[in-house]
Amino acid sequence: MQSREFAQEPPQKPVTSKTANIGEQALDQLTELAAISWSVTANYTEQVKLTAKTAKAELSLSARSLTVAAGLVVCFAAGLILLWGSMLVAIGYLTFQLTGSLLIMAATLLLMQCIMLLWCWRSLRYVLSQVGFRHTWQQLCNVFMAKATEK
Repeated sequence: MQSREFAQEPPQKPVTSKTANIGEQALDQLTELAAISWSVTANYTEQVKLTAKTAKAELSLSARSLTVAAGLVVCFAAGLILLWGSMLVAIGYLTFQLTGSLLIMAATLLLMQCIMLLWCWRSLRYVLSQVGFRHTWQQLCNVFMAKATEK
């Protein structure tokens, strides 16, 4: 036969205020951690949206820069053939009339042609330097690598 002591449940410890405080503190800390993680998630979502907006803006600017670059190439070719060619003929004629030297005339025209080509090349290089996704790439690195790379 079993005694009455084994049939009964073991006595429960009374909940003290210290145990209740620890449980409340743990619950408060878990609640705070959940709020912080929700905030971090919202911040990352916002950063990804801003990165997408930056990519759209850079795509638009890059398309515009490529259009301007193509126009500059066409204008470069047309200007060289029509306007610049006519000016070189006129300047060459005047130089030959003033100096009477074919060598001086050719050197002057060659120098002017080189200066004009250098200016056009620098302008084209500047416009093409505007094409790219530097800011989008930088934002993506910041979002996914969690460190600031901007200086």
